[in-house]
Amino acid sequence: MKVKVGTRGSALALAQTNQIVTRLRELHPRVNFEVVPIKTKGDRITTASQFRAAGKGLFVKEIEDALLRRKVSLAIHSMKDLPSELPPGLVFGAIPARADASDVFIGRSDLPIEKLPPGARIGTSSLRRQAILRSLYPQLRFVDLKGNLDTRLAKLRDRKGGLDGIVVAAAGLGRLHPEGGIAARPLPRDRVVPAAGQGALALEIREADEAMRALLAPLHDPATALCIAAERELQRRLEGGCQVPLGAHAEIGEDGLLTLTACLATVDGRRVLLERQTGSVEDPGAIAAALETTLRSHGAREILDEARPAVAKKVGRRAPARRKR
Repeated sequence: MKVKVGTRGSALALAQTNQIVTRLRELHPRVNFEVVPIKTKGDRITTASQFRAAGKGLFVKEIEDALLRRKVSLAIHSMKDLPSELPPGLVFGAIPARADASDVFIGRSDLPIEKLPPGARIGTSSLRRQAILRSLYPQLRFVDLKGNLDTRLAKLRDRKGGLDGIVVAAAGLGRLHPEGGIAARPLPRDRVVPAAGQGALALEIREADEAMRALLAPLHDPATALCIAAERELQRRLEGGCQVPLGAHAEIGEDGLLTLTACLATVDGRRVLLERQTGSVEDPGAIAAALETTLRSHGAREILDEARPAVAKKVGRRAPARRKR
């Protein structure tokens, strides 16, 4: 039996895909797993403004097309790259246990981010990170930083770039540099709330492919899947793609209850909503719905309405019409 595995061709995508494929080969030594790199629209983008203008799905569409056309039987993505709803005919075959979902600060010096002098320049292209960090550290300057993880690390080391630090995902750093050696300081998840799905991988298959579902079953982590379901449902309800500074992160506590934390901010970071909702793991969708109600009662609609035109202006295009609810 041969299984072709579709993934992006970036160093990080290949690293995390090979980690999953290695586990699958150990579980199924008689199956021939072949990694198939696929170039996506996101891989052709060269600027942060183009990245934002493209919206969600720019790193997955070509891979999903290959899956639907049976060019590959399994697609492996970073969960946070996926739109809130999968295309018809595709489902999650498994969601492995999540890595550290935190964002981390990597500085040029030994100073933590809160000790940097006024005007220090921090690179990140994530609107969520920029907005939340502006609210926490208004004395710092946050600048767009495009490129893969190693490119960002190189730009930090290059003194001509003028960066004092960068903010990236802990999971990506750990997967691409498992040997360590890079001094990274975790940012508190209760304040710098991660993006929905951050740190998790999505193993996507065709809905009717029961053979693939069976092969992937040992990798599935039910607790991670429940947390991801809550995060993605809140993201769907708030239409929170790349154009909205939204963090959504769920955890299951020792009491067995699921707590979903959301942070919604204006692009300039001057207004931030930080709310939590706890409920039964049996219904992560209900927790997301309740948290959406709380956020909207505290002004989420106004923040969303303000954020979209601000982002559209930044990327130089017209803001999309707001969907009526």
